[in-house]
Amino acid sequence: MNLDPTTTQTLGASLRPINPSWMKAEQDEDGTHQRLWYQGREPYFDVIIEKTGDTITWFQITLRGRIVSWHKTRSHLLTGETEELDVPPEIAYYAATKGVRDSASVNWSLVKTFQAILAAQAEDPTLSQLAALLADQISAHQAQ
Repeated sequence: MNLDPTTTQTLGASLRPINPSWMKAEQDEDGTHQRLWYQGREPYFDVIIEKTGDTITWFQITLRGRIVSWHKTRSHLLTGETEELDVPPEIAYYAATKGVRDSASVNWSLVKTFQAILAAQAEDPTLSQLAALLADQISAHQAQ
């Protein structure tokens, strides 16, 4: 997915945090586990992040039927497609209906696009941290 810089900036600026009480999240005994949800202006544009303390342990970004996800225990990115655009609107309305098809290999163009979108939200510390995590993954890939 390649987007022009204006669209990238617009998408990044549109991300807004959603009330965390709307999400079911497990809490640690000491309450350090958080699940954060951001939505963008476009339908199906979501960023969901899990943190333990200040460390991102999992994330999933979806936009226009594409997805990038990562888990700390795997330490590598997964990309793919969501089924949101393939199902009737009356079913797709419910977030729980989101199915994911992983790609055989990482779509680095998509990762770079998502990193640029997140970098547009420099004032949000969590989104900046996620942008840096993606930048590190991109750098590691390019060094191979």
